[in-house]
Amino acid sequence: MLRLLALLLLLPAPAAAQLADLRPEGRAELYAATRAGGDADYLALRSRARVGLTAGYDSGELYVESEWTYDALTDAVRVDLRRAHLDVFFDAVDLRIGRQELIWGQADGAFVTDVLMPLDFSEFLAQDIEDIRLGVVAARATAYLGDAVLDAVWIPRTPASVLPGPRSPWYPLPETVLGIPVVIGDPARPDPTLGNSEVAARLTWQGLPRTDVALLGLYAAGRLPTFRKQLTFEIPNPTDSTPAGLAFTATPVYERRALAGLTFETTLADPVVLRGEAAFEFGALLDEVLPADSAALVQGVQDGTLQTSIEQGFLTERSGFQAALVAERAFGSQTVRLQGLVRHVFDHDERLAVDAWEGAATAIWVGRFRRDLLTLRLFATVETTGSYWINPQLDYALRDALTLRLGGQVFGGPQPDDATVLAGLRRAQRLSFATYDANDLVFVQAIYGF
Repeated sequence: MLRLLALLLLLPAPAAAQLADLRPEGRAELYAATRAGGDADYLALRSRARVGLTAGYDSGELYVESEWTYDALTDAVRVDLRRAHLDVFFDAVDLRIGRQELIWGQADGAFVTDVLMPLDFSEFLAQDIEDIRLGVVAARATAYLGDAVLDAVWIPRTPASVLPGPRSPWYPLPETVLGIPVVIGDPARPDPTLGNSEVAARLTWQGLPRTDVALLGLYAAGRLPTFRKQLTFEIPNPTDSTPAGLAFTATPVYERRALAGLTFETTLADPVVLRGEAAFEFGALLDEVLPADSAALVQGVQDGTLQTSIEQGFLTERSGFQAALVAERAFGSQTVRLQGLVRHVFDHDERLAVDAWEGAATAIWVGRFRRDLLTLRLFATVETTGSYWINPQLDYALRDALTLRLGGQVFGGPQPDDATVLAGLRRAQRLSFATYDANDLVFVQAIYGF
């Protein structure tokens, strides 16, 4: 990372005499979150400072953003380089090289076509979306072709999302499944070679009346892992009731797949703004259903189908489809946004741990009062499984640059069993919100921006 920063600092050096301006920006925040029930123990207690610096030149810009976080629960300090990229502007083409944002999706609380950036799931989705999205080291070229804009992206090395550790209250995996201990194996990431680099492209058409349409495609590894679940035999512990010394080794696998997508935004239905996106994923790895109990697993190894599933890690390859449609309308100082999300797996059979069709509905209401000093926001989503997530939030601008934020996170729904949790951790959307029912929380946040 230091080498990347040094490279970006050296690249614009010849143009130092053409420096136009230097623009600092940043924010500092204090954040505390406690469980809404039980002993009201802290789920988070931290301070964070983020500073960005833009150096503008006649033909480009250099942007560097760093972040310092102090976690009072672990007494740890973390320093991250969130962004560090160089922009070079030509007549019809812009180039950006370095750690950057690549936000291509438009859905709320879901990632349909927004799949290029790694994500921070150390607190699941109970963070600001700008904190969840992490930077990706890439080279991007943007060409302006009349009414069309073409983005081409090359990612030299697959980035991985941040997952919570076993001691975190947000750790989603059970300790045992079917009475068998779960052991997490070493992640299987693509080797950092030129042949394993990733490519993506997006073509946006702006020639239609009051409508933008974009086609996109990519060949890249998943930012969240699939877990290959394999039976291993270990020396039995006399004090352990595990049958025959069995263990489940769940190995995080970042599979490479191709995806084709479409996004659009239109104001033709004014005063309603419509947005949508759809993606077709070719040959993704999906989880298979685990046997009902450990005895069936041990006794059923002679079954050919089960034996194949064991050898493949209870994963099978299927293509899938996702789509989201968003309708937004403003009513004076209030805004309402409604969203529908649907997922479909082709060639579905009873072996898969996910349904052939899944869906979710999301609603967001935002109201601004007292000359925009007070902002109320309510986010709610519910899935066809009955799993739900509710996030109320209140912002009050104490001063121009100082905001006090109060809110909560509520998760619930039918409780999945351990086998379902382990089998359904392929994507964030497939992890039931009910898994975090015990993590309902209230939080307070003070934000100072400059």
